[in-house]
Amino acid sequence: MHFIERPMMDETVGMNLVLGGSAGGNLRAVFASHGMTERVHVFDDDLSHGPLTSREAREAYLKDLYKHYGPVENSPIPCLAELEHLSRQLNLDDTQEVCIWAGDNASERVFLAMACHSLRHFDGSVTRVGSSGLKSPHYIGAQTPDLLASLSKDRERIDPSTRTANAASFLEHQNTGGILRRWEASEIIDVAPDYYDTLLTSSCPKDWTSAARVVGTAMGACDEQNLLNDVFLSGRLQHLITCEMIEASGPQTSLRDYVVRREQSS
Repeated sequence: MHFIERPMMDETVGMNLVLGGSAGGNLRAVFASHGMTERVHVFDDDLSHGPLTSREAREAYLKDLYKHYGPVENSPIPCLAELEHLSRQLNLDDTQEVCIWAGDNASERVFLAMACHSLRHFDGSVTRVGSSGLKSPHYIGAQTPDLLASLSKDRERIDPSTRTANAASFLEHQNTGGILRRWEASEIIDVAPDYYDTLLTSSCPKDWTSAARVVGTAMGACDEQNLLNDVFLSGRLQHLITCEMIEASGPQTSLRDYVVRREQSS
C-alpha cells in the first residue's frame, strides 16, 4: 500500500464517494466544519445484503423488505446504476481524483469493489480512506469528526492492478447471484440467506416481546466488521414467522407495531 500525504482536494478536481446516509452526513459535516471544499457523493445503501445483479433486482428486493418494516420517507434507491452514471460524468467535469471511503467491513468492502469496477474508465487518480486508522467498529460512519478529518489528509493510492483486482471481485460476487455477504479473513464471502437466523431466534424470548426489540438485540450481537441493519433483520424475522419458527401477534406492517415470541416447542 502506498499512502500519500497531500493537501485537501480542490472542489473542482476532487470527489469523495461514501456509503450510507449516516457516514455521508458525518463526512459532509466534517468537511464543512474544517473548511474543506470537497464534493461528497453519498450512496444510501447497505451492500452486505441484497442482489448485485441489476438495479431492478436490487430495488425489488429492498421494496419487499420494507413491506413489513414500516413506511419510509423515500423509496429505497439502490446505488448500482447511480454509481455507473456518476463514473461516466467524472471524466467530463475535470475531476482529477476520486477518494473512496471504505473500512474493512462487509458492506463497505463491497462498495470499494463496486466503485473500482465503475471507475474502470476513469482517467484520474483513485484513492481510499479506511484501510487503516479506523477505530472499532470499522465503519466510516462510526468514526469521530476529528479522526475523519485526520484520515482525509493521508489517503492510500489504489494502483491500477489493485483497482482491477477489486473490480474482478465485484464481478465475481455479482455473478454468483448471492444475497448475503460477510467480511472474513480479509475477504468478502457469500453466505446462505439464513446465516443469521439463529442470531434472531436466540434474541427472541419465549414471552411476547416487541419485534423491534428483538431486532435491536440481534443488531447489538453482531461482530464489528459485519454489522446488520434493522431492515435486513426485519425481513429475516418475517421469514422465520412464515416458517413458524417464531410466533407473531399484531399487524405486521411496521416493525414497531407487532410482538413476537419463540415457538413454545423450540
